[in-house]
Amino acid sequence: MYKTASSYSIKIGLLLFSFLLSAQSTFEISNPELQGVSSEKLKILNDAMHKFVDNNDISAIQTAIVKNGKLIHFDSYGNSDISDQDSLENDDIFRIASMTKPIVSVALMMLHEEGKFKLNDPVYKYIPEFKNLTVKKRKKTKPVKNHVKVVDLLRHSAGLNFRGPEDYRKTINLTLEEYTKEAVKEPLKFEPGTTWWYSYATDICGYLIEVLSGEKLDDFLKNRIFDPLEMNDTFFELPAKKLDRLTTLYVVGDNKELVSFDSKANTPFKDKVILLNGSGGLLSTTEDYLKFSLMLLNNGSYKGQQLLNKETLDLMKFDHSQGLKYKKLAFGKKKGFGLGFEVVKEDGTKFGSKGTFGWGGMFGTYFRVDPKQNMIMIYMTQSFETYKLKIADIFRAHIYESLIQ
Repeated sequence: MYKTASSYSIKIGLLLFSFLLSAQSTFEISNPELQGVSSEKLKILNDAMHKFVDNNDISAIQTAIVKNGKLIHFDSYGNSDISDQDSLENDDIFRIASMTKPIVSVALMMLHEEGKFKLNDPVYKYIPEFKNLTVKKRKKTKPVKNHVKVVDLLRHSAGLNFRGPEDYRKTINLTLEEYTKEAVKEPLKFEPGTTWWYSYATDICGYLIEVLSGEKLDDFLKNRIFDPLEMNDTFFELPAKKLDRLTTLYVVGDNKELVSFDSKANTPFKDKVILLNGSGGLLSTTEDYLKFSLMLLNNGSYKGQQLLNKETLDLMKFDHSQGLKYKKLAFGKKKGFGLGFEVVKEDGTKFGSKGTFGWGGMFGTYFRVDPKQNMIMIYMTQSFETYKLKIADIFRAHIYESLIQ
């Protein structure tokens, strides 16, 4: 049913070889020990990740590690669709949900580099509907005291609410412009610039990109990020010829069984996508997101192209949550939030080395970039249960335990 091999070294070699073929030599393959990582400990990592599939907690999982620019680990396990008994393939496509946010945030900061806006600019300077916002205070609605700034959108301090899949389904036929103008009619949850609250703010970043660049968000991302990074399998709308590579998204049913939530047969991603959801609407592959992560690790550079200046990326990795109140979904004192992703502020924590940054997605995707260890780690699955199962904590812990001291 699942991909197996009698020898771990043979299995990892075959998987890496097949990945290399699909990646067209984007990543040089290396023996883990040559990069200071234990192969035996990586086998323990695989066993731990496979256990989630074997226990029927999730349908499949794909994991990858790049160290010192070399691919040292790549593993696919389980079924992309249980009912069809389709094995998860190395190039299968995932809904990356909130891992869309770092990509859109990078895109907006490209325009910051070009001088199109300043972080402390009020958003109403570019989107007039942000001029007269209201905020809910003690069951009363009052005009805001602070205007929402661009930095508030990027660091989630705009006072906007969180929106899940059901919320987006209600607005699926709106353009980003229509969506933004409709969204700001709702009173803010907090006074802008005072509280960190995870929200749909990156959707507004997406519309801001359209306003500042004169391009549709999908076109801007393709021209400025996806094409230069050779991310050929990242998009809002799934091409018909790639439909068979879409991994099914599962929820847990009443009897603890896995129930299809979104599959090849009923996915809205194969239809014309109108709302370009900058907060969580992209599809991608592990390979593509490794390329994006490698650009971030290399200070904005990829294959000799400088997509983003190091100074801009350093600004994004700075903890911009300092001074903000933390409410629901806070990340704790040992981590902060930059412009599009969380950042680890201390060494010796369970979250990774100081300076590690990244984010995850509601549908079971996760990435971290650790500059100190010169390492990228990613897993992809399609499940709403990964937070409850603490997959990220287990995944990350096994990787750091595999480092040879």
